[in-house]
Amino acid sequence: YLSNSAVWEDFLTQGGFVDGDIVVADPFKAGTTWTQRILQQILSNGEEHDAGLSDTSPWLDSSWGDHAQMLATLKAQREAGTRRVMKSHVAADALPIAPEARYVFVGRNGKDLGISFHNYLHNFSESTMAEINRIHAEWSGDPTPLVIPDDMREFFDLWLDTDGYQCCDLFDVTGTWWKFKDEPNVLLVHYNNLKEDLPGQISQIAEFLSVDSASLNMDDIVEHCSFEYMSGRAEKMAPFGGGHMSSAKAFFDKGPKRDFRTELSDEQIERFDRKALDKLGDECARWLEVGSAHK
Repeated sequence: YLSNSAVWEDFLTQGGFVDGDIVVADPFKAGTTWTQRILQQILSNGEEHDAGLSDTSPWLDSSWGDHAQMLATLKAQREAGTRRVMKSHVAADALPIAPEARYVFVGRNGKDLGISFHNYLHNFSESTMAEINRIHAEWSGDPTPLVIPDDMREFFDLWLDTDGYQCCDLFDVTGTWWKFKDEPNVLLVHYNNLKEDLPGQISQIAEFLSVDSASLNMDDIVEHCSFEYMSGRAEKMAPFGGGHMSSAKAFFDKGPKRDFRTELSDEQIERFDRKALDKLGDECARWLEVGSAHK
C-alpha cells in the first residue's frame, strides 16, 4: 500500500547514485525522520534550514507524493554538488545497492514500532487513505479498502498475523538489510542507542559519512535533534510536512517515551518475540529488540 520500489528505476534513469549519496532505510516508525534529521544536521554542522526535511530529503519510494518533484530536487542537488539524503521503506532487495552510496539502516524494538505505526496510520487523513486505497486497487485488482482499526491492540494483532497488514513487513525489511550488516557502506543504527547516547551515535554516523566528528558543533546538533525540538517544529520535520495526516503534530506521538510493556498484553509480547525469533534468528532478533554497538 505505502511503498513503490519501481520509482527507483526512474532515479537510475536520471543518473543514479553518485559518491556521497546517503540512503536512510528502515521499516516505518523505526526512527527514519530522527535519523534524517541527524544526517541533515551533521552535513550542515548544526545550521538550521528554512526548507522542510522532506523537501530536501525525499521519501522517493512512497506510493504517493510528487515523485517528479522529488526527482527534480535530487537532480538539482547533484548538479549543485550537494550531498543527497534519501529515505526508503523497502527491503534491501527492492532498492539499488551501489558502492558509491552509503546506507544507514535503522532498527527499533518491533513492539514499540508496531504501536507507533498504528498511531501513524490511524492519523492519516481521509484523502490520503482514499489515495492509498485507489493505488492498491489499481495495483492489485482488489478493491477491498485498507481499514485501520481504532483499537491499537486489534491493529497490532492484524499487523503481526498478516506480515505487516499489507503496509510494511517489519521482519522482511529487517532481515534483508541484516544480510548487509558487514558491508563497508552499510551502517546499522538502533533507536535504543540513539536514546541512550545521542552524541556518541552522531559521532559514529559522522565518521561513517567521512565527516570528522571532532569538527562538529555537537551541542547545537544534539539540541536540534532532540524529540522536543523536532516535535515543536512538526510542520518542518514530519514527512510531507504532515500534510498527509490529521496534523503534523500527530506524527510525533510518544517517541522515546513509548514503552510497549504498558500498552500491549503479555500474550502479544510473547507472540511477537516468538515470531521475531522464527523470522530473524537469534542474533538479528536480539539486535532488533535492544540494539548494540555493532560497528
